[in-house]
Amino acid sequence: MRSRILANLGFLLQITGILTVLPIAVGLYFNETQHLISLFLACVGFLACGFLMNALCERKDVDFKSASVLVVISFIALPLLGAIPYFYSDPFNSPNLVDRFTNGYFESLSGFTTTGFSFIQNTDALPRSLLIYRSLTELMGGVGIVFLLLAFFHSRKSLNNLGTALGIEFTGNTLKRMFFAVFAIYSAIIIVFIAIFYVIGFQDLVKTGSFVTDTITGGFQPSGVQFQQYLGILPKICMVILMLIGSLNFAFNYHIFTGKLKKAFTLEVCVFLLIIAAGTGLIFYLTHMEILDSLFHVVSMSSSTGYDYVNISLFDDTTRSIFLTLMLIGGCTFSMAGGIRVARLITFAKSIKQSIKGVLMKEKVIPEPTRNSGNNNVEYLSAMVSIVLFIVTLVIFSIVFSTIGISFMDALFEVGSALTTNGISMGATTLSMPLAYKWLLIVAMTIGRVELMSILIALSPYRAKE
Repeated sequence: MRSRILANLGFLLQITGILTVLPIAVGLYFNETQHLISLFLACVGFLACGFLMNALCERKDVDFKSASVLVVISFIALPLLGAIPYFYSDPFNSPNLVDRFTNGYFESLSGFTTTGFSFIQNTDALPRSLLIYRSLTELMGGVGIVFLLLAFFHSRKSLNNLGTALGIEFTGNTLKRMFFAVFAIYSAIIIVFIAIFYVIGFQDLVKTGSFVTDTITGGFQPSGVQFQQYLGILPKICMVILMLIGSLNFAFNYHIFTGKLKKAFTLEVCVFLLIIAAGTGLIFYLTHMEILDSLFHVVSMSSSTGYDYVNISLFDDTTRSIFLTLMLIGGCTFSMAGGIRVARLITFAKSIKQSIKGVLMKEKVIPEPTRNSGNNNVEYLSAMVSIVLFIVTLVIFSIVFSTIGISFMDALFEVGSALTTNGISMGATTLSMPLAYKWLLIVAMTIGRVELMSILIALSPYRAKE
C-alpha cells in the first residue's frame, strides 16, 4: 500500500513542479531576479521529490483506504514544499526560524486549501511572479489535485475508490472524460473573465488573472486598496458569478456547458440557490444594505470565498450569526467551497424522515417497504457522522482558540473560517498571534479541506483486502 501511495504522490509532485514553471516565466519576463531563486528551489523540490518517488515505487491503482491516505498526505506534502518561496523570501519579517517556517507553511497551506488567510500585510508589494504562484497553489488545491489524481488512474475500481474518498459520485464510464471537460471549462471561464475585466478597465493581466483565480477558487483577498478598485457594479456582478461557479459542484458546470439543464439543476443545487436567496433576503432586511451588496456577501460566505468590504465584524450578533450559519453550511459537494455541504444536510433531513417512518412502521401505522434500504442507511449514517464530527471539532477548537482573549462568538468565526476554508477574519488571525494558535488554525484548515472522516480512515489500523 505504501508503494502505490508514494508513487501516485510522486506523480502529483512532478505535475506541480512543472506548473511552477509558469510563475518562473512571469518572473523572468518582469525581471524579478531576486525572487526567482525561491521559485526555482520550489520547482526543483517538487520535481526532485516526485521523480524519486516515481523511480523507487511503482504507480498502481489504489483501494479506498489508500485513496484516503493519499489525499491526506497530498495536502501535507504539497504545502510543505510549496512553502519554500515564503520561507526563502520571508515577506513576514519573522523574528526567528521557527516563526519563519510556521508563517511560510501557514501561507502555503492557506493557498493549497483555498482558505485565503494571509499574513502578508501588503500584497501590492509582492512581485507578480509570487502573485501568480499563490494563485497557482489555490487552483491546484481547489481543482487540480482532484482532477490530476482521478484523470490518471486506470481502472474503474480505482476511480470509484478515490472518488468515494473525495465524496464524488461515480456517474458512468465517461468519468475521466467529464473531469477533463470540466477542467477545460474552468480554464475557459478564467480566461473569459480575465478578458471581461480587461475590457472594463483592468489592464494589468497578471494581477487580474490572479484576482479572477482567487475569486473562483475562494482564496486570497486582494489588499484593501486594490480591492476597492473592484467595487463597481459590473465588477461586483462578475465576482458574484465567479463565486457561484466555484461553489456549485463540478458536475453542474459540466452539464450547463453541455446543454443538459435538467441534469444540472439537481436537488442539492436547487436547495443551495434557495439558501442563497433566503440569506440575501434576511441580510437585506436586517442591515438595509443594497440588494447587490447583500447578495455579494451572502454568496461570499456560502462559497467559502471570504471577500468582505462592509466589515462583518461591526454587525450585530443576529446578522453575524446568519453569516456564520451560511459559512458553516457551505456550498455543494465536489466544488471549491467548504463547510458541511448542502448534500449532507439533505441526506440528514432524509434520515430524520426515515427514522419517523421507522417508528410508524414499528407501530403498524404504515406498512413496511418491500425494497432493501441498507444502502440508504449507510448513506444516512455517513452524513450524520460527518456533521457531528464537524460540529464537535468546531466547538472544541473554538473553545481553545477563545483563550487567545476573544469572545466565543469571534472564536467560532475564526475557527469556522478555517474549517470551512473561508478565510474571513474578525481580526484575531494576525501575524503577531502566538505560534500555538497558528498551528491550531493550520490543523483546522487541513481538516476543513481533507475532512476529518478521511483523516480517521487514513489513520485507522484496518487494512483493505487485496
